[in-house]
Formats: sequence, structure tokens, C-alpha cells
Amino acid sequence: MNKKIFLFLLACLSIFTLSSCKKDIEAYNWIEEVKVEQQLEVPNELLVKEGTLVVATSPDFSPMEFEDPTQQGDLVYQGADIYLSKYIADYLGLELEISKSTFDGIPTQLDTGKADVAFSGFSYTEDRANSYDFTVSYHAAGDDGQVLVALNSNIDLLNSFEDLNKEEISIGCQNGSIQQSLVTSQLPNAKDVTAQDINTLIQMLKKGSIDALAVSYTNAKPILEAQPDIRLITGFKFEIEEYGNMGLLTKGNKLKPYIDEAIESMPEGLYAAWLDMAGEYVASLNELTNVNEGNFFQRFFNVIANYWDLFLRGTGITLLLSFVTVVMGTVIALLLSFLRKIRFAPLRYVGNIYVEFVRGIPLLLLLWLLYMISPASWPSYISVSIALFLNSGAYVAEIIRAGLGAVDKGQYEAARTLGLSKFQTMKKIVIPQALKKIFPALGNEFVALIKETSLASVFFIGDLMTVKNQITSITYLSIEPFIIVGIIYFILTFGTTKLIKYFEGRMIA
Repeated sequence: MNKKIFLFLLACLSIFTLSSCKKDIEAYNWIEEVKVEQQLEVPNELLVKEGTLVVATSPDFSPMEFEDPTQQGDLVYQGADIYLSKYIADYLGLELEISKSTFDGIPTQLDTGKADVAFSGFSYTEDRANSYDFTVSYHAAGDDGQVLVALNSNIDLLNSFEDLNKEEISIGCQNGSIQQSLVTSQLPNAKDVTAQDINTLIQMLKKGSIDALAVSYTNAKPILEAQPDIRLITGFKFEIEEYGNMGLLTKGNKLKPYIDEAIESMPEGLYAAWLDMAGEYVASLNELTNVNEGNFFQRFFNVIANYWDLFLRGTGITLLLSFVTVVMGTVIALLLSFLRKIRFAPLRYVGNIYVEFVRGIPLLLLLWLLYMISPASWPSYISVSIALFLNSGAYVAEIIRAGLGAVDKGQYEAARTLGLSKFQTMKKIVIPQALKKIFPALGNEFVALIKETSLASVFFIGDLMTVKNQITSITYLSIEPFIIVGIIYFILTFGTTKLIKYFEGRMIA
């Protein structure tokens, strides 16, 4: 039976190595091509990292910023805002570092000092201006500005203010975006539905969860090209004073004049050329990989054939993160178990409070808390790993407590009657029996951790869900990558469960 399980898992994993027909795609090498002569010398005390410009962005917003999963190193990051960031860094004589998060998590990066400036398609709003400073504009959206798109089948029913401004109409917009404020202020009767990224909203639009999608025309163009069943609503336009796209900084940031000067030094039309270049890059990427061709099953296997190595890499990172978490979580759990048994009351209270507090808050909240309080120099994966094993430690501590408590008290008394010390009693009598009760629960915790690592994708650390987001951001396919990732998670959890049961049987035997 064990051999059959092993062969089944091996066959499932081999699906990602059966085909290596992914075609080579030449990335725009902004590292070499986006160059200017150094103009300014920025004091290091104004920077998050010495000699480095740290730019926060949400790389799921092509053609402004996205990740090309076929590339390695810095060339993974592409898009007009990335090229702009490199131009500014070169102008200031600095190295460029990209700091990634979801769109609504970018302000947190600025507030906590993780990034110097943010470029992610921001436009001016009064609410933002009350909390942050803006750079000068680097791109005007033009007459098209902020628009609405809808499915072809609904376009004639949603072509005027009267059609859209109804309670039964749902309009999607990215959380924290200017489109969200425009929908709530100019279509007050319509229901605004928010999501963290545009790609999720596109899938909601296609399945009918929302009636229309509010987006900038710059970002609408590649969507319309990739999705022939989506069209522009032409009978309604948002009324907006066009400020153009701007960078975001903390209030009173003394780096602002340096960045403003760098932006103002750009040749006219350069950013527009970058936008066109990035749009063509995404289009050629999808054309060469053929991922959008054919029916569902063809697209499904096209995604596997072209991105199998990414799924394998994401699987490795997910497993490594889970393994490190369960090992470190167990170490913390043992320490907590010791604290909760100690006679010194203050330390005992510390152990109990820790366990109850960590178990009482959502894991995603803990991930954000650790991210915010961690030093700016720490990569995201460090704070994410710490949050995961701190969370795991609290749950494993409860598993250990329950396992030790399940050993009959008569075992303790009998051991002491035989003259065994407390240490000998625990080592030879209690712990061996407790391990048999603890091991299955520890195995379940490891299985749960494999799935919980998906929350780490908020910080783009390379796990399976991050890979899914990378592929979706350039292909606009969501269902196919989701199903592939779901299959991999099932293989991992099913295989882990069977492995745990095997060792559990060996221990009982």
C-alpha cells in the first residue's frame, strides 16, 4: 500500500516535468538600458538603506508594474513604474531595491520605514493628501482617465449614468484605489465591491459577481486586448480633475525634492514609451507562451507546460517554509511548556498569556504585526517565517500540554514509588507515552501549516500562491493557475498525511 501511495504521488508530481516547451522570452533589460548620468547626491540619512532607493510597489498591475515569472533576479520586475524607479535611482546615484506588497499594504511600508517612496499607479485624492505627500506627476492619463468596463453581454444595459447608478448594480474596484472613491462619490446608489488586485476583479466580472469594473484607461487597454469578452463602457465617464500618476511619500519626507527633480529631468514622452514597451512585452509574453489560446483544458495544460518550473520552485519554498516553521514552532512550544509548568508565577503567566494571545488573533494579523515591527533591513521572508513559527509554537504548546495531561497520573506515582527522580520519570515513563498521543496532532499541525503558508503570498515571498499571482498578473488567467496550485496543495497535504500515518503505525507497533 505504501508503494502505491508513493507511486501515485510521484505520478502527480511528474505532471510538472513532462513538458518543457516553454519558449525563451527576452526581457526588457532595464538594468542596462535605463541609465542616466548622476545629477544629485542624496544624504544617506534620508534613505531607508544607505546608498539604496527602496521603492514600494504592488507588482500585479501591468503594464505599470508586474513580475515576469520566466526571468530571474532583478529582471523579474517589469513595467513602466519599475523603469521609472530605475531612472530615478540612477539619477540620484543610488541602487534600486523593489519592496513588494499588496496595493492596500503599500502605505504600511511607508509608515513603518520599509520603503522610501511608492510607485504603483497612484493618483491624487484628498484623503491620501491628508496623510501622505505626492511627488510631481510623471504621467497624465489623458482624456480617457478613469473608465468602466463590462462584459459584452451587458454593455448595452450599462451605458449611461442612469443604468449604472442603481442599487442592484455592483461595480468592482481595487481596495484603496482612486476608482473606489470615484464610484462611491459619483455613483452613490451603486454597490462598490473591492478586492486586493485587478486580476481578482476581472474574474469576478467574468463570472458575473460584479456588473462592471472601474479601472484607469492605462490598465484597461491590456485587459481589453487579452479579454475579447470585455468592452469599454463609452456612455459614462467619471468626472475627475486629472492630476496624473504620482509617487507617494510620508508627510514631510525630505527626499521629495530630490525625487521631484529626477522626474522633471525625464525627456518628454519617455514614460509613455515605457508604457507602450511594457504593454508589448506582456502581449508578446502571452503570445509566445500561448496560455490564452483554446478552451479551458488547453489553457490549463498550456499554463503547466510553460510555468511548470515555477510551480516546482513555489512548491519547494512552501515545503521549506512549512518545515522551518514546524521545527522552530516545536522548539518554542517546548520552551512554553516549560514556562507553563514552572513554579515561578510571573514566568508561568508569561507562557499562558503568550499562548492565549497568539491563539486569539488571526494569523494574517500576526503576519502584518511582525512585518511592521521588524527592522527595515529584514527581507519579508524573515518576518513572515518568524510570524508563522511564533503562531505554530502556541498551538504546538497546547498539543504538548494535552499529550502530557493524557498520561495517567498513576504512571507518575508508580515511577516515584520505584525511586525514579522527576527527570527520570519524564524521560523514561511520561514522555514516551505522551509522544504516541502527541505525534498525530503534530502531524496535523504540519499539514495545516502547509496550507497556512498561502497567507504569506501577501508579501510576495515566492511560495505557491505568489507564483499563482505572478502568472495571473501577466496572463489574466486566474481559474487555471488556482486549480493547478490547489492540486499541488492536495498532493502535499495528502502525501504528508499518509506519511504521518505510516510513522504513527510504526510508533504504535
